[in-house]
Amino acid sequence: MKDRITELQQIIHNDPANFKAMRELAGILMDTGENESALKALLYLIKIFPDEAKLHYNLGIIYEKLRQDDKAISEYQTATRLEPDDPDYMYNLGCAYINKKEYENAKVLFLKVLNIDKEDSNSMFHIGMINSRLNNSEEAIKYLENTISINPEDTIARFYLAYEYKRTGRQEEALEQYNKVIGYSPDYSWAYFNIAAIYWENGDVVNAIENLDKTVELNPHDTKAYELFIKILLKENNDQGAFAVARKALQDNPENGDLYYTAAKVCKKIKDKQNCEKFLKLALQNQSTLSVSTKDIRQELKTL
Repeated sequence: MKDRITELQQIIHNDPANFKAMRELAGILMDTGENESALKALLYLIKIFPDEAKLHYNLGIIYEKLRQDDKAISEYQTATRLEPDDPDYMYNLGCAYINKKEYENAKVLFLKVLNIDKEDSNSMFHIGMINSRLNNSEEAIKYLENTISINPEDTIARFYLAYEYKRTGRQEEALEQYNKVIGYSPDYSWAYFNIAAIYWENGDVVNAIENLDKTVELNPHDTKAYELFIKILLKENNDQGAFAVARKALQDNPENGDLYYTAAKVCKKIKDKQNCEKFLKLALQNQSTLSVSTKDIRQELKTL
């Protein structure tokens, strides 16, 4: 690929009007992630061919990769104005609107895509997610259910469908979907965590712990899973188990202030004053990941 880029650059150097070579070069640069170079090539081509929708579309893709969302939206808008019936242009414009949290504008575009292709599961998914973010759970569920009916292996859609089921009190259906997520993607740690949370809420400690154990095995940096794990063990008066999990959590996340504070609470319960003081001080040293008031921690240190 590098040899072809060099070859095309030489062709263009010898013949700047060789637009075919310039188009090929822009495409290769996009495919290889050389976004800045692709941007220069596309801007050059657009000066020559300002009414070519595909060039504006590709430029929008580059701007999106460069996190210049306003420019991406502008280019996608130009592409859809030039070719108003192209679903790809509508879809990418909708995604760019999501990046800007302009959800209603995005929804309109995804619905237009579905008018062209009723089986477009990606647009279906995005409408579901937009409704979820707008707290329209019933609409979210409808579109996410349609998404997985079109694409049963869409684990992300199943994950968020499970979230909406749980949100609306449909816990059995949520568990069913989380388990299907794991069936398709056995390493999906967040699914195990959410299964654990449902079991814990329903008083099933054994299954909650089993799924939390799997969560931190798959993702040892999931601090929320560790915190829930420790909370459950303390509630069950398994103080030594809680201390062991806290130590493991800190080994995996040695700069997390909240975990140091959680470990300090465990030590306080087991009357380990020395470690309690040590962990509270370490919590203060990691304030950027601490959600507890430093003032409260300093007060705790004084009362030890």
